[in-house]
Amino acid sequence: MESKINLAQVSPVNYKVTAALVNQFVVSTTQFLNRFATRCDRKLQQVGSNMHRIEVIPSALSRQ
Repeated sequence: MESKINLAQVSPVNYKVTAALVNQFVVSTTQFLNRFATRCDRKLQQVGSNMHRIEVIPSALSRQ
């Protein structure tokens, strides 16, 4: 597919704008991944706690 735009006539994008956009992408992606990892960690801790409770309760009941 051939472009109808003559790229020789198009001015280049300012490198400062490109750097700012890339930086914004990196920051927002990092923030998202940090929040996601924190949420996953909390949920895994809850699962571990629930599993421990499930293991402890039957053994405590069987002793009585």
